[in-house]
Parts: sequence; C-alpha cells; structure tokens
Amino acid sequence: MTDNFLTLSHRTTRIFETLMGLGTLSVGLVFLRTVHATPPPYGDPGDIGSAAFFPGLVALLVSAIGLVLTLMAWRPASPAAMASGRTARALVAYALMVAVALGLPWLGIWLTAMLAVPLMALLFDERRWPVLLALAVIPPTLVIHLFEGVMGIYFPRGVLL
Repeated sequence: MTDNFLTLSHRTTRIFETLMGLGTLSVGLVFLRTVHATPPPYGDPGDIGSAAFFPGLVALLVSAIGLVLTLMAWRPASPAAMASGRTARALVAYALMVAVALGLPWLGIWLTAMLAVPLMALLFDERRWPVLLALAVIPPTLVIHLFEGVMGIYFPRGVLL
C-alpha cells in the first residue's frame, strides 16, 4: 500500500510540475505573440532601442523557462515528493503572478505593482508592516521610473489608473 501511495504522490508531483511548466510556457508565448503582432504594436522587437525589445526578451526567457520546467517534470529520475506547505505557497505565488498579468490592463502598472510586491512578501512570511508598506512604494517607484524616466519605455496604462 505504501508503494502505491508513493507512486500516486510521484504521479501527482509530475502532473503539478507539468501544469506549472505549461502555464509558464503559455504566458510567455502569449506575450511573444503580442510583441510580434502585425503590425508590431510597440515597435520592432529586434531593435534594441524600441519599446518592444525588453518585453520581447523577457517573454522569450519566460517561454524558455516554461519549456524547461515542462521537460524537467518528465525527467527519468523520479521526482522528490513536494514538501508539505511549500507547494501551496508556490501555487499561490503562481496564481498571484497570473492575477497580475490579467489585472494589468485594467488596474495599470502602479496599482498592480503596489499590490503584488507586498502580497508576495506577505506570502513568504514577511509580517512587519513598515517593511510591507515600503515594499508597496519603493520597488514599483524605482522600476517604473527606471523604465519610463530613464529608458523611455512606457508601460501601458490601465483602464482605472
């Protein structure tokens, strides 16, 4: 009976890893399709000076990571069982990133980043409110200023903000 449970646990682990890899791959491919649409909405993705270069590079990287995760789920060695409690955190973090990607067109970059960064820290056991408030303001401000103010790459504005 124990061997059947271990086999079921390994099979479940492989299924979760495969689904996470395919989800990551699909998110990367959706963004690649957006960047390389006809006509290119943000400029030529091959031109390092265009607004599409960096998002296209990140989308390519996310797609490659998704492919690697999917392939690693089916490696010949049996996977280690997922640690109790850590799986739930990883899945919630993944769901948060999907929610960020889906909410970006409506909430805009500011509100999305100001919610996602401290929520991710809270998910991984940060409980100090001053730190969470600083995380809600400082990283989004720095990243958005770096891209929009310094590099001239503008994030899309949301419907609400």
